[in-house]
Amino acid sequence: MAERKFTYRNPAGDAKRTMVWEDDQPETVRIYTEQDLTAVIEENKVQRELHPRRSVNKVIARGVPITVAEKALLEQWDEQDWARWLDDADNAVFRVWQGRVGK
Repeated sequence: MAERKFTYRNPAGDAKRTMVWEDDQPETVRIYTEQDLTAVIEENKVQRELHPRRSVNKVIARGVPITVAEKALLEQWDEQDWARWLDDADNAVFRVWQGRVGK
């Protein structure tokens, strides 16, 4: 029973994925995703400071992790789901605009 791995990157090169499967269970594949978001988070800090608080044109978020975007697609998130994710304090580093998204 040998474990096999295949690693690949997205075209931008900021996300690395590793597929892992066993020879005796080739139909079961685990995918591990790693994404370096350091630069995005730092840029978001700068953008938050520069973004006008009462602007009509709101840049709400930048650099949402690829795993979150994929989950949103699979689960067919609507605006309320995105608002809940964006308003969660754990995700504040991805916010540019500082107001609440949800009602």
